[in-house]
Amino acid sequence: MKTKWEKYFFNISDIFLCVIVLDPRLKLDGLGELLTLYYDSLNPITDACPCSSMILFSVKNSLTEIYNEYNEKYGLQVGTQAQQLTTSSSTTSRLSKVQMLVRERTKRPRGSSSSNLELENYLTTTFDFSDADEETFDILRWWCQKTQVYPILYLMAKEIIACHVSTVAVEQAFSMEGNTLDERRSTIRPKNLEVQCLLNDWSRAASRTQDSQNDTNDDEDTNDNSENNNWRKHK
Repeated sequence: MKTKWEKYFFNISDIFLCVIVLDPRLKLDGLGELLTLYYDSLNPITDACPCSSMILFSVKNSLTEIYNEYNEKYGLQVGTQAQQLTTSSSTTSRLSKVQMLVRERTKRPRGSSSSNLELENYLTTTFDFSDADEETFDILRWWCQKTQVYPILYLMAKEIIACHVSTVAVEQAFSMEGNTLDERRSTIRPKNLEVQCLLNDWSRAASRTQDSQNDTNDDEDTNDNSENNNWRKHK
């Protein structure tokens, strides 16, 4: 089991760790603590275990690269929308200085010194969460509420958080298709292959359900027989 676990999760992809950084309750500091706990739990720790500080450095670089790509692709669009919202809204005077700086940054070219202002602002800002917030915290709703403050990070969060945390399901799907698509079915059409895989999966699910019901009935029969025997002894 440990060997199987290490195969998939010993070297964790940066994109999965970026999700943790985009959680305002954790960010880079929380990620560092989680990595330390995770690799400490792999007993014994070997020289092959990655260093937490190096992973954090790699994750921050990856996050910066992704941010720059999003900024290059959506920065002008976000800046235009923010400008229209500012001119049409009567609440401009109540905007904080940070919001104004972020909106001003979206108008600047990528190579400016303030190109990562939004990302750096997020990473260095401390957000307060109560115990009640921890129980009902919705990360997507939180980012929706921060759209005006972090417009580029909001777009990133929507897509990065949607990443699957494991490729096991995908590999199982390929294995299932490999078992179906053999030498005798080498010319089967993709649509027919999908239908055959679904039928096989439904058949196995029905078999599992039937086995579960049989086990339940056997347990009930055993309990009934035990109760009858006890009743006879007392009688």
